[in-house]
Amino acid sequence: MSKKNIVLLLAPSVLILMGFFVFPLIVVLNNSILDENGSITFQHYLLYFKDQHYLSITLRSLKISLITTFITLVIGYFIAYFTTKYIKQKILKRIAYILIISPLFTSAVVRSFGWMVILGNNGFINKSLMGLGIISEPIKLLYNETGVIIGLVYILVPFMILSITTVLENIDTKLEEAASDLGLTPLQTFIKVTLPLTVPGILAGSVMVFSLAMSAYVTPAMLSGGRVQLIATVIYEQMMQVFNYQFGSAVAFAVLIFSFLIIGLNHYILRSDWIEEGRR
Repeated sequence: MSKKNIVLLLAPSVLILMGFFVFPLIVVLNNSILDENGSITFQHYLLYFKDQHYLSITLRSLKISLITTFITLVIGYFIAYFTTKYIKQKILKRIAYILIISPLFTSAVVRSFGWMVILGNNGFINKSLMGLGIISEPIKLLYNETGVIIGLVYILVPFMILSITTVLENIDTKLEEAASDLGLTPLQTFIKVTLPLTVPGILAGSVMVFSLAMSAYVTPAMLSGGRVQLIATVIYEQMMQVFNYQFGSAVAFAVLIFSFLIIGLNHYILRSDWIEEGRR
C-alpha cells in the first residue's frame, strides 16, 4: 500500500481527533493563560497551586481516587481471576462478561440514584443490618466520602476487570502447570508466576480507574449531595456557575497534565527491567 493511500485512510480519523480532542484542548489552554484583557498570564495556575482551599480539594480528590483504585483492584482481580480460571464453559463465560459490562449500558445518573436508595438511612443496607440486630441506628453511608467511594467503585470496577481479564486470558497455562510440576503450591504459583504476568493489566486498569475517578463529576455530586467537593466539582462551578472560564480552564488543564504524567509513569514502569524479569 502506498503512502498516499495510507494518508487517505488515516485522514478521517486524524480530522475527528483534531476536531474533538486537539482543538478543544487548544481552546482550554488558551483560556487558561489569558487574563480579562487578553494578556498572557499564569496567575490562574499560581492561584490554583497556592490557595489552600483548592489544595485541600485536590488532596481529597487524590485520596478518594487512590482508595477507589485500590478497592477496585482487589474486587476486580478476584472477579477476573475467578471468571478466567474457574468458568470453563464458553456460554457461561460469555454470560459472566455480559453481567460484568452490563452496568456500563446504564446512565451514571440512574446508577447513582440506585445507590442513593440503597445507601440511605432507610435503604436496603441499613434496614438489613438493623433487622439482623447488628446496628441499632442507621450508618451514615450517604452524603459523605464513603458513599462517593462506593459509587465510584461500582461504576469503575468493570474497567479493572476487563483490563486484568485480557491479560489472564493470554497467559499460557503450561507455565502454571510447569510451576506445579516443580513443587510449587497453588498460592506460590499465583505469587511467583500468575501475579507478575498480570502486572501490565493491573497497571493499565489502575491508570484507567484512577483517571476516571479523578475526573468524575456526576456520581460524586449526587452521592455526596454537594457536601464533598472534588476537583471536577471545582471545574464545573468555575465554568458553569461563576463563569470564570480562565481559572476553570487552568484547573482542568492542570488535572489533564497530571493525568498525562500518570500515564507516562505507567508506560515507564511497563518498560522497566523488573517487569521484563517478571515476564521471563
